[in-house]
Amino acid sequence: MTIDFDDFLNKELQNEEKQKEWLKQTILEYTQDGDYSEFFRALEQVIKARTTVNQFANKVGMNRVQLIDILHGKTKAPSIITINKILSGLGYKLSLEKIGA
Repeated sequence: MTIDFDDFLNKELQNEEKQKEWLKQTILEYTQDGDYSEFFRALEQVIKARTTVNQFANKVGMNRVQLIDILHGKTKAPSIITINKILSGLGYKLSLEKIGA
């Protein structure tokens, strides 16, 4: 019996601590390779583990299509305000850490 990775991940992401660690890991990868697509995919996975994309978009005051375009990489380089709005809607905030700390 094989387990589909997306099914496995969705099950794991029912735990909010694992959601946080998944987001931290993907944003760390972004800082290393400059490819933010995995971070936005992780955001989508966490949103879907909690609610629907439509309900989340309504909660944070965004247009559903706009949010989907961001999560699917169709919107290149969304503003920090928009990223903060999404993270805030998930209960997180942006913070700074000294490089090499």
